[in-house]
Amino acid sequence: MFKIPNITMWTDIVSLPKEQLKFICNKLEISDKGSADDLCVRIWETIKGQPHIQMRALENSQNYLLGGRMSVTWFTLDGELTNLKNRIVQSLDFDPFKTIKLPPGEQITSDPVLIAGAVGDTDGEYYLRFINRIGTARHVYGDNISYTPQTATTTVYFNEHDKFIEVRTEPKKAVKVAESLARLVGESINLNQVDVVAPFGNNAERIADALEGELFDSKGRPELLLENFTEDHAKAVVEILAAIDNYFANEDMIALTSSLSSIKERFGEEYSAVPFTALIVNGLEKVGMGVLNRDLRGMPLYDFLKPHLQTEGGYIQFQHNDGGVWKPYTIRIGLTTNSVQFVTSAPEGVIDYVRKKLLVL
Repeated sequence: MFKIPNITMWTDIVSLPKEQLKFICNKLEISDKGSADDLCVRIWETIKGQPHIQMRALENSQNYLLGGRMSVTWFTLDGELTNLKNRIVQSLDFDPFKTIKLPPGEQITSDPVLIAGAVGDTDGEYYLRFINRIGTARHVYGDNISYTPQTATTTVYFNEHDKFIEVRTEPKKAVKVAESLARLVGESINLNQVDVVAPFGNNAERIADALEGELFDSKGRPELLLENFTEDHAKAVVEILAAIDNYFANEDMIALTSSLSSIKERFGEEYSAVPFTALIVNGLEKVGMGVLNRDLRGMPLYDFLKPHLQTEGGYIQFQHNDGGVWKPYTIRIGLTTNSVQFVTSAPEGVIDYVRKKLLVL
């Protein structure tokens, strides 16, 4: 049966760093000179359609081939995952774990289609590759015009001993891929998206703690949406800030008091009890705050504004041991999409670490 190197595509090869490409070239005993694109072409021409050569060339890189920078969304099944691999094989006219079957270009549509699968290193662990059309490329040569489909490949991971399906693509597309898998194995299986942030109270800070990481960037919307908040009210907020700024410039307390009293009358009774901070952020659609190389929590401005904001997501950095070396990795938590985006290129070990920390099923 196929392993990860056997279901690797061109797009997986080109995502590898140049040093890794040079290592692969040396294993294949081909030239490692030239640009990264040159190395990818040589590697691909040498390994395509050659399962044994693929294993020899990519064995040391397989933990990086299906990972990288991508979004991850998880789904659970009403039924069990036990024997899911066999049900997939039985539903097709080929064995995707032994054969890669690409549909003809003209037959590829926006609906994801399973083209290959591979077994993982752990018992019951499998990877699936789906392909779908994302557009059409036009090629002009002289007076000739031709068209070819633009496609995207999506990886699905699952373990028959667990209760979830992991789809590695943007959240909206992940739903389509999950639905394609459900249809493939029968309507009796229903996929439901995992609410990955709910166990953490939809709180990016608690997710950062679970990953033993730091929240260094956060985005949110105003917690208190005020009705009848007009443009004149917004201008009054700006005038308050200007009055305070003027006081620091000339230290005229009488002028500051006069300005604030005049502006307060414009707000009237309706907003007299509303905290001024809430008035400031109410005129903004989104508020973003970030720091460099430290945790955002504990920063005075963040702690001051936090009670008045409804967090929608944030960036978290954590450390993970990769081959004996501790490296920093960054993810973005989508509180509204229930997804995780790996901002830093992530190998399988890092994806597994995040999965085990966040999936509370």
